[in-house]
Amino acid sequence: MCIFPLLFWSCDTKKTSIAGKVVNATTGEGIYNLLITYTQCQTDGEDCKEQIIGQCYTTLDGSFKIDQKTASKSKKKWITVHQGTKKLIQKDNVSLNDKNIVIEVTP
Repeated sequence: MCIFPLLFWSCDTKKTSIAGKVVNATTGEGIYNLLITYTQCQTDGEDCKEQIIGQCYTTLDGSFKIDQKTASKSKKKWITVHQGTKKLIQKDNVSLNDKNIVIEVTP
């Protein structure tokens, strides 16, 4: 429990560590060099102002990991997968410590 008002914001934050793999929906093979963006709403409610928690690119086998970034425990979070400037897919409701995320895309 937080006692001091200055610490209030920190009560709702936690280190996050997510990991997973992006695979071709047809072949099941990992896809290299896709941009993964882990995002949350800055405020709860209908007016969602997006705040990026972390970003990375997929490795040769399609794996990704976003680690040691601070995020809010109570806000809506999602992953967006981009290939260049094209948005391929969005996966909603990603928890702060989801380690076995599999995202199937059709590149």
